[in-house]
Amino acid sequence: MARPKQFDPEIALDLAVDIFWESGFEATSIERLCRRLKLNPGSLYGAYGDKRALFIAILDRYVDKVSLEAIQRISGSPSGILGIVNYFDFLIEAILGGKRRWGCLITNSLIELAAREPEIAAKVELHFTRLETAFASALARAQAAGELRPGFGPESAPYFVCLVQGLNVLARTKPTRARLRAIVDVALDPLRDGAALLSPKSVA
Repeated sequence: MARPKQFDPEIALDLAVDIFWESGFEATSIERLCRRLKLNPGSLYGAYGDKRALFIAILDRYVDKVSLEAIQRISGSPSGILGIVNYFDFLIEAILGGKRRWGCLITNSLIELAAREPEIAAKVELHFTRLETAFASALARAQAAGELRPGFGPESAPYFVCLVQGLNVLARTKPTRARLRAIVDVALDPLRDGAALLSPKSVA
């Protein structure tokens, strides 16, 4: 009888995501990866290639997962405004008590590597484009429903992408809930014409 397979490349890839996410590319050693993934260097290289190849693989995994989650949260409400508000409510909670306390792997990679790594820069841009498209779609729905102030619509989507990235950078400083809430509430002020649709938490 064949022995059960002990090594699951998909599970190991998810573990590697967290390691790189928390520490970044340069600060993550092969030794640490092997120890956390319970692999010897030969098995690691055989499964994924070198450290850079592994990082590209985990970045792809993260981009696809985070992009999908963002799109689902933003587009998951009949109200475009509520979709945006729900996304930022989630982001605040993730920064305070989840893995977003490490910031965003995409944002971190942009700061650390994108300037010298065109392939990584392209993956970062793909995520930003998906996020901007999701915001633009929500804003278009809100505009069509008469929820937005005149002059504010899908063209404002990059504004929210910048807000997300700013919060991701701020996350590394361990901000308080009050600080995050104040930033988001001011940033969402252009949506206030649809205030009746906002969650109580967001208008308090």
